[in-house]
Amino acid sequence: MKKSLFVFIIGFVGFVSVWTCASVQAEVVNRVIATVDDEPITLHEIRSLAKSPTQQAMFLPPGGAATMADKDLLEVLIMNKLITKEVEAQGIKAKPEDIDSYIERIKNQSRIDDEQFKAALATQGMTMEAYRQQVANEIERALLVNREIGSHVNVTPEDVERYYKANSADYTQAEQVRVRHIFLPFSAGDPAELLAQMEDIRKRAVGGEDFGALADQNSKGPGVGQGGDLGYFKKGQMSEEIDEVAFSLKSGEISQPFRTNTGVHLIKVEEHTQPGQTTLDKASVEQIKSKLYNEALKKRYDRWFQEDLRFRHNIENFLAAAPTRSSRDLLKKPSAEPAGQTTAAQAPKEEPGFLDSLWPF
Repeated sequence: MKKSLFVFIIGFVGFVSVWTCASVQAEVVNRVIATVDDEPITLHEIRSLAKSPTQQAMFLPPGGAATMADKDLLEVLIMNKLITKEVEAQGIKAKPEDIDSYIERIKNQSRIDDEQFKAALATQGMTMEAYRQQVANEIERALLVNREIGSHVNVTPEDVERYYKANSADYTQAEQVRVRHIFLPFSAGDPAELLAQMEDIRKRAVGGEDFGALADQNSKGPGVGQGGDLGYFKKGQMSEEIDEVAFSLKSGEISQPFRTNTGVHLIKVEEHTQPGQTTLDKASVEQIKSKLYNEALKKRYDRWFQEDLRFRHNIENFLAAAPTRSSRDLLKKPSAEPAGQTTAAQAPKEEPGFLDSLWPF
């Protein structure tokens, strides 16, 4: 009787201990770490965002949430809650055709059909209806950000010109030549005969025949079929012998035949540009506009979010006031090992697959 009672007591104590540990862990996981307008954000939400490669959230870096600190993950959650509230306040709604267009683009990029797409969603425990709602949410957030930020950012031609002048050192070009080339290798015949043949080709070119046509008819080297056109070269990009001859010629000039250790060459310099400042062409203008636009967009976003959006809402961040500990530390079971020893194994990092592309933005 005493033995049975002893076993019962031990079992009961063990049950209480397990229940107590589970309760403590649940309490830690569900601990409120911030509030937005009195709506709680729990530690569980941070853990869900950190471990799920397909978690829906804007403002995540390219590497995703896995490498982010808890305080940064919390900022992401706060941003998303604020923007969701603003979307609701402004009555922004995604159009069904925009949702359809986005999903079609994802299927095309992943090269999957409707059934494969639904199967991929099912592996994530999600229905098509739930996924469409997530896409709608992200489209609505993007529309809000564009309305509040993008529509107010403008880069003028004067802005581009000022940037170009202030960064003139970044818009210089080296001396270069565009070369057409005729080549007769020594393997094709006697060197003296090949040199005589090249001299005859040069006379015909100087006399008015098209150099490109002569190259296609006679050359045994690169550029055949393209009029002997080898493209643009800077100093040091061609062999030393060709380099020296090419850069001694002006635009439109044809060299004398010359030999290297491989054969006989004849070149025409179509264009010879000197080093100096590049012109502000269309490509440069677009590059500068894109750079200035992105910089202005970031500045305006920071101002809108930090000075306007956050100001209109009541935010309490309890994690920022707490000692610096990650949520992984909070969830870690107390160790009986001596200080300085570690027994927990690091969880393997999830490898992203094509399913990652199913999630918008």
